[in-house]
Amino acid sequence: MPATETIFTMDTSSIKYGPGATREVGEEMRRLGAKRVLVVTDPRLSASQPVQTTLESLRSAGIEAELYDRTRVEPTDASFLDAIAVATEGRFDGYVGIGGGSSIDTAKVANLYATWPADLLEYVNAPVGRATPVPGAVKPLIAIPTTAGTGSETTGVAIFDYVAMHAKTGIAHRALRPVMGIIDPDNTRTMPPMVAACS
Repeated sequence: MPATETIFTMDTSSIKYGPGATREVGEEMRRLGAKRVLVVTDPRLSASQPVQTTLESLRSAGIEAELYDRTRVEPTDASFLDAIAVATEGRFDGYVGIGGGSSIDTAKVANLYATWPADLLEYVNAPVGRATPVPGAVKPLIAIPTTAGTGSETTGVAIFDYVAMHAKTGIAHRALRPVMGIIDPDNTRTMPPMVAACS
């Protein structure tokens, strides 16, 4: 018998792929039963076509959609806490993360802590955090990447900088994994050249 483990399981989100697929986010959220959705993105993307298409699709499906556009390019504990406060106050029953991995990770964390309130370090990986397992399911999250780098739309991981320790850490739990990733090639056509090269 081998001395190392060679068997593993790989779970992933459902993926919807195709040009124009972003227009279907409203129907997907309605199918999931959401009525009030927080759309999480960053300031540079907030007026972009992918975000506007997302908001229009949700509203056309009869879903109330609120835009949160304060995601940092490299999230910190403070930026996560800001998003968590908005999510908690808003009592959302669904989330859309649109942008790069930072926006999607911020949506994951806002969803988690609005659903299962706790001190920020409660679910954060050890040794920085307490690594408490997530108690149960969170609200549905659909991820719409506008880059091709992180794959955050398929994972249950959210990464951030914990400033007090000058450390990069994160939260990893299958409950954080988006229920769906919408991969729309139209959303990557206007990527800045350096972002395209790096992702």
